[in-house]
Amino acid sequence: MGGVKEGFAQSWDRIQRDVHKTAVEHGWWDGEEHNDAEKVALIHSELSEALEGFRKPGPSDKIAPFSQVEEEYADVVIRIMDHAAHLGIDVAGAIIAKMAYNQTRPYRHGGKRY
Repeated sequence: MGGVKEGFAQSWDRIQRDVHKTAVEHGWWDGEEHNDAEKVALIHSELSEALEGFRKPGPSDKIAPFSQVEEEYADVVIRIMDHAAHLGIDVAGAIIAKMAYNQTRPYRHGGKRY
């Protein structure tokens, strides 16, 4: 891994630990059965809230001066980090590997529209 990529991974991992620590300290992992599908659904719900932010643009009412879309995108990443920390998986490394892979792909992956 190069210097910038290594720095990204180290920063991501540090933030991910902090995110998970906060979630644990605020009771989001207390005493109940945790279902991975439910955690993915919660990530999806944050994306749905971001969609609403595009449909009805406006400022965040929690973290000024950011927009609602910025807040919800942050919530998506926070939920991903929290769940990844719980599972012990390397999302930062996967991001770096996937970016490298994507650089080898043809324009629009050979003609895909989206």
